[in-house]
Amino acid sequence: MRQSGFALYGKEDLRPYSWDGSEIEAGGVLLRVNSCGICGSDLRMFFDGPSPRYRLPVVLGHEFTGTIIEVGSKVEGYQAGEVVAVAPLIPDMRCRACSHGQDNLCENGQVIGVHIPGAMADLFYVPAQMVSVGGLAKVAAGTDVHAAGLTEIVACCLHGIRQTEFEPGCKVLIIGEGPVGLAHLQLLKWMGAGEVVISGLIETRLRLAEEFGADVALNVGKHDLKKFAEERRFRPDLAIVAAPVIPASQTALELLRPGGSLLLFSGYPSGSTMPFDLYKFHYAEKHVHGSIDCTLQDFQRAAELLPQLQMGRLITHTFPLAEASQAFRAARSEAAVKTMLVP
Repeated sequence: MRQSGFALYGKEDLRPYSWDGSEIEAGGVLLRVNSCGICGSDLRMFFDGPSPRYRLPVVLGHEFTGTIIEVGSKVEGYQAGEVVAVAPLIPDMRCRACSHGQDNLCENGQVIGVHIPGAMADLFYVPAQMVSVGGLAKVAAGTDVHAAGLTEIVACCLHGIRQTEFEPGCKVLIIGEGPVGLAHLQLLKWMGAGEVVISGLIETRLRLAEEFGADVALNVGKHDLKKFAEERRFRPDLAIVAAPVIPASQTALELLRPGGSLLLFSGYPSGSTMPFDLYKFHYAEKHVHGSIDCTLQDFQRAAELLPQLQMGRLITHTFPLAEASQAFRAARSEAAVKTMLVP
């Protein structure tokens, strides 16, 4: 089985690439890729250069949907013609993390677009291990296939929220108005959040946040977040950092009410540190949570929730796969919220 796509060889070095894919196992599934999103991690690898964990050349892409074109002889529950989304990591389901329901932290997990070829390609092969553990989620009939490609974002946000003490009625601060911040906003409103304040710098995204139900969409290029919080007496129960900005992360921790939770969701560069006053942290009984990827359970739940959300409205740009390099550059523009590649 011959596959073709685009592979990253190094910093800003994306080239056409073809390879001999795996033969279809009895439990495997072959997809024709419908669309693939460019994730923030993909952008970092392209513009800053790939980190050591990437096996070069690497075909990026882990936010995608595909249409099944062939199933192995022992596959049950899936058939040709169905549209599915694919979870971002293939867990072994045997290690300590997996045995504790933390398959997103699998000690031997294979990350799509990092350790194995991703979906910036014409075809994607789902190995039997991934099929058997529930890594495929059927897309609800009538769902836009491009929007369904963002199931992974919803799943990761859902997983992050689950790490916290969130409950309906909570006041929430979201720092970052990109796709992740806007996905968190939609989920939290759907889950019954009370007042939600989202902060960022790009007006078009902030206006979109208002349309998604944000009570306040604050442009921090024009308004100081601390001053706003003091004037409004806004002390969130939950603060979510969806942008890798350390000073903003510190501010979020400071603004939390006593007993509140800080979710450090964004992908911080290796070696990032954040000083904070341990006295205030301890005596205010605040909680700090990390979050990475999603569990298979989160992914299946996200696929079910997708029709309740407006993820398709985040897609501002689509490019054919042949223009992948241009797509990466466009994804960094202020006009872009989410950029998709369409084979």
